[in-house]
Amino acid sequence: MLTRRRFAGLAVAAAGAALIAPLKSRALLADPLNSQTVSTRSGLEFGVQLFMVRNLLNDLPSILHQIREVGYTHVEPFSAAYNRPAKELKSLIANNGLKAFSGHFDYATLEEKVDYAAELGLKYMICPMIPPAQWDSLDGFRLAAEHLNKAAVKARAAGMNFGYHPHNYEFKPLQGQRGFDVLMQELDPATKLQLDVYWAVEAGQNPLDLMRNNRSRLALIHIKDRKPSKSFSFSPFDSMHTHNCTEAGSGTIDWTAVLGDARKFGVTQFIVDQDETGLTIEESLRTNWKYLSQLSV
Repeated sequence: MLTRRRFAGLAVAAAGAALIAPLKSRALLADPLNSQTVSTRSGLEFGVQLFMVRNLLNDLPSILHQIREVGYTHVEPFSAAYNRPAKELKSLIANNGLKAFSGHFDYATLEEKVDYAAELGLKYMICPMIPPAQWDSLDGFRLAAEHLNKAAVKARAAGMNFGYHPHNYEFKPLQGQRGFDVLMQELDPATKLQLDVYWAVEAGQNPLDLMRNNRSRLALIHIKDRKPSKSFSFSPFDSMHTHNCTEAGSGTIDWTAVLGDARKFGVTQFIVDQDETGLTIEESLRTNWKYLSQLSV
């Protein structure tokens, strides 16, 4: 996607107009907080899943301000942020110069949260996890698909897309299949996929293959990198996972390839979702942004 470069003056702009098209230019995003601009080399916009800043949500206005100040343009809320009316949360996000395209909602209360999600102005209502008791059988995933399909009908009736966010347990071999395969077979074809690249790699999967094979569903990407490791896991509760994730550009995932393919497949929502970090939250937000904003894809 081509965007515009800034030029020093009108004369320079006029003289250089013919040269602009072939250049890979930057996207300039107006910052309503300080009238400055933030840019990414690729033209992609990046957001933050609020689970990453979950321990700071008691001062949500301040953390939203900080997220925008770093350069991110949107946030993805989750259940802990829904302790205030939807209109209030929506205004709070907007007043800090941010947008919210998608939100995570708990499996057990999906249908009853549809109206809240719609009032929040979300484009995507996402379920991030099915109950652990259903992880170890194909029937458990079939039951989950039935439950998710009911919520999807209601979400679409309210004007939203419905989506699912896999972790690593969906890729555990079960009777020659994977729970992920059952979900992709049983879920309504209109249900979208929010691929968390880290969790796919943590389960030994090739994220590029997953994107290509599910391009009709692929709609959103979650970003966190993975430290070098020869072992894989099939539970997000394994102790090893807390040590394996790291800031984008600090691990083993080829983000140029991942984001480049995702972009080709029409993905426009890219969300940093780092569960754990050895840095402070501010340092982690800035480290992720510094790498992602300078990435060419």
